[in-house]
Amino acid sequence: MSYQHVLLDRAGAVAWITMNRPDRLNALNVQMGLELMDAFGQLEHDAAVRAIVLTGAGRGFCAGDDLKGMADPSAPPGTRQRLNDPARQYVDGVGRWPTIVRMMTRLPKPIVAMVNGHAHGAGFNLALGADFRVMSEAATLAIPFVKWAMATGTNRLQQFVGVGKALEWALLGTTLSAQEAERWGLVTRVVPPDQLETATGELATRLAEGPTAVLGYTKTAIYGGWQESADASYARQGLAQHFARQTEDYAEGRQAFAEKRPPRYSGKGLPILELP
Repeated sequence: MSYQHVLLDRAGAVAWITMNRPDRLNALNVQMGLELMDAFGQLEHDAAVRAIVLTGAGRGFCAGDDLKGMADPSAPPGTRQRLNDPARQYVDGVGRWPTIVRMMTRLPKPIVAMVNGHAHGAGFNLALGADFRVMSEAATLAIPFVKWAMATGTNRLQQFVGVGKALEWALLGTTLSAQEAERWGLVTRVVPPDQLETATGELATRLAEGPTAVLGYTKTAIYGGWQESADASYARQGLAQHFARQTEDYAEGRQAFAEKRPPRYSGKGLPILELP
């Protein structure tokens, strides 16, 4: 796919995906959604990439859905298709953010969101779709729909902060500062704007140096067991451990422990499998 609204760069084992509609604060339209999905799909199958960063160009991370034009009239016809069921269109429509978030959580490599500016609405959900979030002190998070008489749900937010707080923020349309987001565990780290790229790169590099296949098994087991019973969650953990023990990195980790030295992980292992 030829990208119009997304930049894709690789720096060693870390890939950077940049939403690139700075004039619209990277508001999500169908074309950008499709490009994001294509980029994530490419990186999932690129063995040289072991960690991914998602960010936005210019002053914003992502200001939400593009309410002035979800479909670009100049884009290919396939990007303008809509489902007849409006509820299904919201969730499963072409290039919609719920599909992107599902793809991110299922992707068996760690994803870091570099939140450089406003992450509102769909942008908030894209940030929560990452496994880690490094946030600028100047950035904000918000689900502002009710301010414009638009209904919403709490989506992934309630998993982080509980139903009570998610309900409060959704009904009041609260805007959260970076410090408030950190206090509620929504972000991994908050840094000054001039340190954001460096801090994000350091975290992504640390993840890229890890046992990539094992990280993938662990991520899949955690997300898969999120809302299951304890027994079902334990079963997922057992399968993840079973697959991990068959990787080269597992053997390297044991040897490094015995030799009292830092491990040198190759990232190689069995193909990442979707745990049942």
